[in-house]
Amino acid sequence: QPKARIIERKNSQDRIMRNIASIFLAVALLDAGAAAAFAHAELESAIPAANATVKAAPKSIEIDFSEELNGNLSRIEVQNPAGVRVDKGDTHVASDDQRHLSVDLNPLSEGTYKVLWTSVASDDGHRLAGSYTFSVQP
Repeated sequence: QPKARIIERKNSQDRIMRNIASIFLAVALLDAGAAAAFAHAELESAIPAANATVKAAPKSIEIDFSEELNGNLSRIEVQNPAGVRVDKGDTHVASDDQRHLSVDLNPLSEGTYKVLWTSVASDDGHRLAGSYTFSVQP
């Protein structure tokens, strides 16, 4: 009888440990899934770069993001020092890289320009927006 109780208690403890391990695994998987589900397309690099000073005026703004973009909803707008829009309004995602967004520019003169961007991730529709400046000083 005492051996049967020891074995029964051991089996009960094993069952409890398996249940606890299953709960921890489920929580870890949910946490990993939530992190992936809430990913945003964040700016990784830009040409011209944030706060850069360039001698030659760029013909376009090129931004790479951390996630693939929804090309219909993602945008880049460029404003001159007076706040007037100087891009051509043709923001587009590269056909060979869905993380690359660009817009063509009208000719720029000397000054500081503001780049306003909006990224919308193609997988979950999350939207981010930001801005940075660069300067043209020939």
